[in-house]
Amino acid sequence: MRKFLLKLFVFTCIIISVILYCDSEGIFDPDKKNDHTIKKWNAFYDFTEWNNVDVILVGNSHLYTGINPKTLSNYLGVNSFILASPGTNIADSYYCLVEALKKTKPSIVVVETYGINQVDNHELKGGALSDQFKSFSARKDFWIKIKSSPELFTIGNIPYAWSNTLRNHRFLFTNKEQIKKNKKEDDEVIQKKLYLGRYARFKTGITDSLLNIYKTKGAPVDGKKYQLSDQNKTYVKKIVELCEEENIKLVFLTLPMYQEHVSNYKIWRERLNNELSQYKLPWIDLQLPEYNDQFTVHCFENTYNTNQHMTYNGSLLASYMLGDFINKQYPNVLPSRKGDQNWKNLFYGEEGYFDNNSPRQTDNENIVLAKNVQASNITIEEIDFIKVINNYLVVAKIPINPTLANEIKNYILRISINFSEGNNPPINSNLDLPYDQYSSSEKRVLFKQGVKPIKIHQINYAQLVPKTTINQ
Repeated sequence: MRKFLLKLFVFTCIIISVILYCDSEGIFDPDKKNDHTIKKWNAFYDFTEWNNVDVILVGNSHLYTGINPKTLSNYLGVNSFILASPGTNIADSYYCLVEALKKTKPSIVVVETYGINQVDNHELKGGALSDQFKSFSARKDFWIKIKSSPELFTIGNIPYAWSNTLRNHRFLFTNKEQIKKNKKEDDEVIQKKLYLGRYARFKTGITDSLLNIYKTKGAPVDGKKYQLSDQNKTYVKKIVELCEEENIKLVFLTLPMYQEHVSNYKIWRERLNNELSQYKLPWIDLQLPEYNDQFTVHCFENTYNTNQHMTYNGSLLASYMLGDFINKQYPNVLPSRKGDQNWKNLFYGEEGYFDNNSPRQTDNENIVLAKNVQASNITIEEIDFIKVINNYLVVAKIPINPTLANEIKNYILRISINFSEGNNPPINSNLDLPYDQYSSSEKRVLFKQGVKPIKIHQINYAQLVPKTTINQ
């Protein structure tokens, strides 16, 4: 018996040593090139070495496709970051937040509500379990991972959560090329550009064929089926308590799906509200008609599947709505970084920067054409000429005028410009700028028009023109 136990011990030690060696060398690691979950955590740790994150957003794939953190940052004048993983629930969001708070001190935390559902992590199987493995593996703090392991996984699944070798040993038979690649090179995900956790997947919206499917089959999502597990309720409470302990303001966020994609939403909302209302915290529900009616078919993924995500356009609109909501609910809570030169250097030229900030005077490509231009019964705060790849964008920024707030989308902005192209002499011409509904907020609206490379010498005049007269 002693010899047998000794052999068993030696054999076990050999197996464990082989597993640890393979894990340390990354031999059975999956292809990380397009793994945005790993990229997100790497970028977060790099970012927080030198910067504080003012707004942290946690959730799942609805969040990282539905909010643009660069646009949100540029609108609010802060640093925001999305820590979201596909297919995960509120328990994963809690541990992501716990780890994040060891690296930074946010003023506001935004919790996306799709992760508050009927899932119990100890019952996960198949793709849902795989998603949880990936999110767990990407996190970096050893002790928080130790603490969270029994909460997120069954005892039998904990070893798989910690070891890529155990999870992916089938590569020996199914993906030898990945093993060879892992042996030859370091596949660490390095993000050189500013990355704040967004994963842009969908650029085109709902097609006519899907609209016809809605008409014939109805909504693929039924709000009557929505339930909350006890585990989810527990972790909502944990997040609330954590934010209270850290003196962090909390916002719940529901991102929308297309209105025809969900039936009986009132039941879904009522069940979720029964849980959230006890905490008396702000909740912006973009599925409600007052918000959802502003999202067009171009804002949603073209799918009839249960999980419908948002397009790039939709994420812009949702980001401004969230920004306006935060400003209303928590005025004077966030720092104002727009006067900070380091912040300007960090975000200059990024998505949403020129929509919410002026180009530098020293910038020869992105130029302020005019300021405080009088047009009809409005004042145009600024007209900019912004380079976009090989062309340019004329952007006009107009503070909201209460008398036109509800009608502004029915207008175009016609500006008379004096311009020249190449070596040709200057000429005068009208340029019509359509209303940009995806980049407008409660503070101001934007009118934009793309143009080929020209030199604009002067703005002669500008006026709002009803769309009905655009061809006149």
